[in-house]
Amino acid sequence: MSAIMLTAFSACKNANDEIRTNQEITEITDALRAGNMDKALSMTNDLKRKAIANRDSFLWSEAVVQQGVNAYYQGNPPLVLASADSAIAWLERQKPSKERAKVLAKAYQTHGAYYDQYYFNPDSSALYLRKAVDNVELSGIREDLPQAYGNYANAMRMAAFLDSAAIYYHRAITTADSLGLEPIHYIPLYNGIAAVFTDMRDFDNSALWWEKSMSIFDTMSQYDKFNTLTGYGNDHYYREDYEGANQVFHRLRHMLDSVSGARWETMFTDVNLADSYLRLGHTSKAIEILDSTAKYFSEEQPNPMVMSYIHTLQMRAAAAKGEYEKGINLAIEHPEADTLRLEQHLARLKAMEDLYQNVGNYRLAYATRCRYDQLDDSLRSYKLSQQISVMNAQYQRDHRILDLEAGNNRQQAHIYKLMAAIAIATAIIVALILIFVIRRGNIKRREEQMMNKIISLRQENLRNRITPHFIYNALNHELYNEKSGKPSHLDALVHLIRRQQIIASEILIPFAEELKFTDDYIKVIGDNGRNRLEYKFSIEQGIDTNFNFPAMTLQILVENAFKHGFTTLEAGEERKLYISVKKSDDKRITVSVFNNLGPIPSNAEKGGTGLRVLIETIRLINEHNREQTTFNLDTDAEQDGIKGYNAIITLPNNLKP
Repeated sequence: MSAIMLTAFSACKNANDEIRTNQEITEITDALRAGNMDKALSMTNDLKRKAIANRDSFLWSEAVVQQGVNAYYQGNPPLVLASADSAIAWLERQKPSKERAKVLAKAYQTHGAYYDQYYFNPDSSALYLRKAVDNVELSGIREDLPQAYGNYANAMRMAAFLDSAAIYYHRAITTADSLGLEPIHYIPLYNGIAAVFTDMRDFDNSALWWEKSMSIFDTMSQYDKFNTLTGYGNDHYYREDYEGANQVFHRLRHMLDSVSGARWETMFTDVNLADSYLRLGHTSKAIEILDSTAKYFSEEQPNPMVMSYIHTLQMRAAAAKGEYEKGINLAIEHPEADTLRLEQHLARLKAMEDLYQNVGNYRLAYATRCRYDQLDDSLRSYKLSQQISVMNAQYQRDHRILDLEAGNNRQQAHIYKLMAAIAIATAIIVALILIFVIRRGNIKRREEQMMNKIISLRQENLRNRITPHFIYNALNHELYNEKSGKPSHLDALVHLIRRQQIIASEILIPFAEELKFTDDYIKVIGDNGRNRLEYKFSIEQGIDTNFNFPAMTLQILVENAFKHGFTTLEAGEERKLYISVKKSDDKRITVSVFNNLGPIPSNAEKGGTGLRVLIETIRLINEHNREQTTFNLDTDAEQDGIKGYNAIITLPNNLKP
């Protein structure tokens, strides 16, 4: 009897401790939103001391994660990363549980926020925020889902996957609606989906969501107001309403003047102000601002992405003053940062095109314009924009219908309760519940259908990106063989082109078919050049070659070996290409492509269309398979004493499209 009482008392005590801890975390969060950093730091330190006193490792890890969150608000990137890494390293060694999932989700969110805010690496941010979503779902805490979905959606937006961003923003808003959350929870969601439509230049829908965001502006923290006004100003800017953008940025700048510790935000807003001044023809004002912001983002708070944007603005300012050579020198001295978004690449290319035209270098102006058009086409996907717009319109329409029907049914139920017996009233309530459930099911099915259409559209875009590239390379090598008097592989080339048209629209094909496709490619291109080719293929005994494999990915890796690897070899040095298929320790299938190479020039191309398509194809496959497919490139591999590159794809043997 006493043992039972002791167990019950212990369970009650643990539950009370968890409630108190949740309340403390909530109070810390409220203090951060209110800008009371001293209180937040003090409470976090109290939480760490309590964890030490109670020898509670989970509480300690939660306090360390909270320390990282505090550092994020403080603008202390090293502490953000160190805190998140420390917590994740310990938590990942623990047994799976809802408590572990809850804290691990917050740690992953903090890690993702670090890459988003300070390192500007959307791919890494998306990786950690996807893990955060998975752990929030495992924790069973539905109240945390809107934020997790919203954070992941933001990472998808930064990575230019606008379809995925819209889907997860809608999912976050729908979940928040079902939970009846307070307006404060909608701030990042409204801002995010509005920014998605701004990025797609769908200004009708962006205006709708920015209006929703501005309607709750007074409930926002200073940090949220900064993000809201920045996005709202950008929306005006991309509408080419530069006067409106300038007014919004001035409003934000005035607000920041009264906020202590907002130096970074102030400088960032000044960059946007300078851009709007240039568009309005106020070049002198823009140059004055750019001088101060360039010093800040290069010396006080170095940031390559913002500096690349500033250099683009300085190039435009130089052009506005007629200093064209100065603008061109700026482009040469300060090349683009690798982390720039497509819009910023386009802005740089437009500035360079104008400079080249004004100095009379029409050849470079034309080449720059061609590259601009190519990037602009990839940014503005008309079909994708239309699909997202339709999905949003359906969501809005269904949401309004549900609201109207719910209000009408509640009124009818009230009248029937007054006029009819309890049995009739009960029947009406049951009928209302059934109607609601059926309609919600219809809405969910429509959303799934829309998601499938978007995924199909993305697949079509991926295939269209590689098809012209591959055909061009193959034909080029065949022409070279003909001019050199070498044997023709025209039959293999025709087979290649015919098979490519068939598999270009497929995401998975049998590996045996992919291997045959690749063999034909090697026949076409293998005997070209000054070096003999040694090609070996090996497959581990017991592997059926009809397992599903991502279409055209093996060919991409082989093509990269010829294009980037073998071109570095000395004349007469034998080219070596080894393809092997094995079973890994966890019974998965590993396909590797090894090639030798010589010294790599410093200006060598680091990646092309092929690898980007391969990575995005694997990303698409992983969204529909529980077991994940991985791709790794070992740039320091060695086989049989030979140095080279080894590309490895590891996948389950039951992939689904």
